[in-house]
Amino acid sequence: MISLDDKVSGLMVLFLISASQLGVGVLGFQSIINKYAGHDAWISVMIAGIAVSGVIWLMYQMLKNDEKGDIVAIHEFTYGKWLGNFLTTLFAIYLLLMAIVVLRTYIEIIQVWIFPHLKVWAFLLLLIPLFYYTISDQFRTVVGVCFLGVVYPAILNLALFFSVQYADIDNILPILDHTITELLQSSSLAVLDFMGFSALLVFYPFIREAGKSQKYAHYGNLYTTLVYTAVCLISYLYYNQSELDSVIWASLGLWKIIEMPFLERFEYFGIATLFFMILPNVVLYMWAATRTVTRTFGFDHKKVALVLLGILFITSAIFTGREGVNLLNDSASRIGLVFLFIYIPVLFVINFICRKVRKNVS
Repeated sequence: MISLDDKVSGLMVLFLISASQLGVGVLGFQSIINKYAGHDAWISVMIAGIAVSGVIWLMYQMLKNDEKGDIVAIHEFTYGKWLGNFLTTLFAIYLLLMAIVVLRTYIEIIQVWIFPHLKVWAFLLLLIPLFYYTISDQFRTVVGVCFLGVVYPAILNLALFFSVQYADIDNILPILDHTITELLQSSSLAVLDFMGFSALLVFYPFIREAGKSQKYAHYGNLYTTLVYTAVCLISYLYYNQSELDSVIWASLGLWKIIEMPFLERFEYFGIATLFFMILPNVVLYMWAATRTVTRTFGFDHKKVALVLLGILFITSAIFTGREGVNLLNDSASRIGLVFLFIYIPVLFVINFICRKVRKNVS
């Protein structure tokens, strides 16, 4: 039973959703989504944001109809105990995978841009105690980290506007020069940067008057969509198509042109500040995975946290090089697309039918 002291206001859902979506992807998604829609790919970001809002609506419809209001209860009601617990375990593994992807990608950026000889295991040893402290305490600690993860790094969004002086409007003309199919294909690639909101299926019971918090979830997704769209549009005004094909982290290239009397390499400051966006991603995923396993099997929360952090440490240390990180990102992208846009709608339909049948029987 969750006490009232453990719950947070509905407004915090805005920061939880935004913090779970904004992360390391903001540095290089522009080149990825450019694959199909070209200079129109910034429109695909908005399409992805709209699609995510639809999935959030489906989640709330299921969560509001369940007493305990989380993925564990929904699975058990819909599929029964054994199959439900199996599917919930797969969901916990998915959350853990997302945490690994975010953390390992961020470490790769540090290795490429700042410390080429950084040992992954050594850096992880510094971070694991921080992760454990955050996820082993009350949920309010995670919420506080997410709040700061949205507010503090917001300065990086403003920094990107330095490149507007070098913008070339011809780089995005003619607008809507690609087919709907191409825009949707690019949208499917953009969705990877929005996937963190799946943690809503776990933290919903920790929201006061949770049913009324849906508007804040949509506001949080709207904020994320506007940020990604603005970053993408500014990048496309600065880079031409051939440059985007060869640039891996487009946002870092925009930061490099910023010159200040007291700061020679702004991209170093940007990468360091980005940690406050990465931290909410990782701790929210890890807390949600820990909570899911605890609810499913009744294990001690802190012990589960230690085990999952151990898996996070080992897995992040194993995947090395650009190929390993790409493998992680590609796997998470495919799994996330299937889970959010195929499995969630199917679960919604089956759950709805089960409720109607049981209501008629009773």
